[in-house]
Amino acid sequence: MSTLDATVSMLEAMPEDARIKVMEFTWKLFTSRKPANPFVPVSQEQILSDLTESRQQISDGKGPDMEDALKRMGKQHG
Repeated sequence: MSTLDATVSMLEAMPEDARIKVMEFTWKLFTSRKPANPFVPVSQEQILSDLTESRQQISDGKGPDMEDALKRMGKQHG
């Protein structure tokens, strides 16, 4: 089943009031003057700067332990 087929199937199974809410939300996305994407484009320089800062924080022990984080996510999401 394609993503489109799955989406249509899901919409068909929804109650009418829920479909109307989806339609209204979709309409707002397409007619809003604000971009639908909340993330603003950043330069390569900014990405590399953020990466350097992140690596420094991890090196300083300020980052979360990835094994613990993955275990928590596993418990939350299965």
